[in-house]
Amino acid sequence: MKRIGIAGATGLVGETVLRILESGPHKIEDLRLFASARSSGAKMKFRDQEYEVHEVDPIGFQGLDVAFFCLEADLARKLVPQAAKHCPVIDKSSEFRLKPEVPLVVPEVNPESLKGHENIIANPNCTTIPLVVAVNPLHREFGLREIWLASYQSVSGAGKAAVEQLRYETEFVAMKQKPDSKDSPLGPQIADNVIPHIADFDSHGNTGEEAKTIKESARILGLPELKVNSTCVRVPVSVGHALAVSCRFEQVVKAKDAQRVLKHAPGVTLRTGHDYATPVDCRGNDSVFVSRVRQGAGTDELSMWVVTDNLRKGAATNAVQIAELLGKLGVSS
Repeated sequence: MKRIGIAGATGLVGETVLRILESGPHKIEDLRLFASARSSGAKMKFRDQEYEVHEVDPIGFQGLDVAFFCLEADLARKLVPQAAKHCPVIDKSSEFRLKPEVPLVVPEVNPESLKGHENIIANPNCTTIPLVVAVNPLHREFGLREIWLASYQSVSGAGKAAVEQLRYETEFVAMKQKPDSKDSPLGPQIADNVIPHIADFDSHGNTGEEAKTIKESARILGLPELKVNSTCVRVPVSVGHALAVSCRFEQVVKAKDAQRVLKHAPGVTLRTGHDYATPVDCRGNDSVFVSRVRQGAGTDELSMWVVTDNLRKGAATNAVQIAELLGKLGVSS
């Protein structure tokens, strides 16, 4: 019997986990859905059957094979260790990602880090995941020294309320009226605008999102001295994160050699020539799309364009792949 729990099932990532499991080959015989008290009692459909959503309670995870936690860090801090007493927990929050005893896993990059886990596994940031999937095969071939990154991140990375805010503001902008952004979860107006501010600033001037890409990438790639220069920007797009990435390597690298490596890299869909991917192209897809691979300013540098569905491979798909690595999801014959 394969018994699955999803905490935060009514949120964007939780719903995406549910849809991925529903459309996949996974044989699930016991499904338990959890959310906040506000969403308790809601009904969600899974494979022609309705399931009631219950308020998150660690006792509800008894007897499960695996649990997906799609909650904010403050709730994860409290609830994940309690749920982990009953089953392995794959947590999407930032709470456990840098704790040395907790594996931070991208299956295409560091599956071996799962060994010896203590029932808590961290799912990386939605920008970090596509970044390391794209650069890891190049690192293995050419030796990675430094990354320059600018992200263009969709509002769905900030949750349902942010998606609704974009829709609301876009209607006003279309009518040439100024929207009310006073209570926006994104801070400034997002429609017809870009915001270089995702999460709080630290003492160095980096935002929380930038710090995540810097620290998490180094940990996942096993390169503690890796230099990552990151600027993360929220853009008026509903789903799909894009990254402009430049890398410096330990040796001379040519674009055609990088393309040869990326063509066969796990999790990567390579586009060459003038064919490039956009967020619209990647929605509903589990690949990390890499295009515009070209020579950088120096002979040891490359630049490329990386795009992925932040709700799928950037979050939910990666979590499901971790559960598959753990052997916690059955597959129908």
